[in-house]
Amino acid sequence: MQTDNLKDQFAVIDCIPLPIFVLDVCKDGIPVYAHCNPTLLEQLELDFSNLAGKTAIEAFGTELGSVAYNEQLKTIASRAQNEFEFRFKSRGNDRYVRTTHRPQIDATGRVVRLVGSLVDISNEKIAKSTQEKLDGIGTEVEQFIAMAAHDLRSPMRNVMDLADLLYDDFEDHGDGKLELIALLKETAEKSMDLISDVLSYATTLGPAAPNCDYNLTDLCQDLMIILDPQNQHTLICNDLNLIGEKSTMQIILRNLIDNALKHGNREHLTLQCDATLTDAQTVEVSLSDNGAGFENPGIAFLESGEFRMESGYGLLAIRKLVTARGGNITAFNFAEVGGSCVRFTLPNTIDHTNSATNDDPHVSKISSNVDLKQQNAL
Repeated sequence: MQTDNLKDQFAVIDCIPLPIFVLDVCKDGIPVYAHCNPTLLEQLELDFSNLAGKTAIEAFGTELGSVAYNEQLKTIASRAQNEFEFRFKSRGNDRYVRTTHRPQIDATGRVVRLVGSLVDISNEKIAKSTQEKLDGIGTEVEQFIAMAAHDLRSPMRNVMDLADLLYDDFEDHGDGKLELIALLKETAEKSMDLISDVLSYATTLGPAAPNCDYNLTDLCQDLMIILDPQNQHTLICNDLNLIGEKSTMQIILRNLIDNALKHGNREHLTLQCDATLTDAQTVEVSLSDNGAGFENPGIAFLESGEFRMESGYGLLAIRKLVTARGGNITAFNFAEVGGSCVRFTLPNTIDHTNSATNDDPHVSKISSNVDLKQQNAL
């Protein structure tokens, strides 16, 4: 027979909108249902008379009841709060529930009662399962893109080499054929750039590379050799020794520098790469230029992450790569003096033992003007 105090407790439980149940633990250690609040009974679509004095197995059958019953016994034995999840069928659909048991212990140390609560996590489980499926599909698509781009590089490089041979050895008769060969050469080069950008995009899903020591000036020097072989442009850069993912920094700067050189609309472009330590584990890098500046689609793309055909795969790759590493990226134009700036952060540290100090910053003017020995070494 219930005491008045217990009745009062049950009355309080009935006012709680969360599904709650109470089990009495008999002297033989068997837990039986003593009370269920209206919220739980409404979800179960049961009357308490179907549960009162019964074990979970007796109330819900062997398949479902055994799971709950065994967890109840586990809570009694451990004398500690216990949380578990289980799945069951309801009206033909899978439902997922997270159940928590809290033991009540009397003065002698015996568990006399279990108070339980239920939380329906079906939507959470469905969302997680759907996301896992989408991630799997996305990974397969990215792997296909990477393999396709990799397989296209060799034949496209052959087209570029053949176009170079034709252009160098062709005798111009003024009939427009040389111009067509030049157009073929330019088209092949742009196609190779696109393939490289696709491969860069595919790398954004890869795991983080091991950290290593590298010099920002040397990295930019190597990139300018590749991107500006005729030494038409100049890059000014901080001379800093960084510790971080060199490959990540290289992919980002390659895309940004290449984009600036292609769209700067200047015969001689000046770029500046500044890196500063924002906290113990983060470096902020700004790449600015005195070119034509971004058009709105480029800026909107970098800030929103939406794909736009005008931006190409390169900008998509760097933004995804930066955000995948926990950084952020923004772009803006210099309204008064012209030109643009892209600013991003990455996990990196500065090696102050070998880098120039802030009191005497060493700034290097970098161009692609290196001797043949350096170029061959690259």
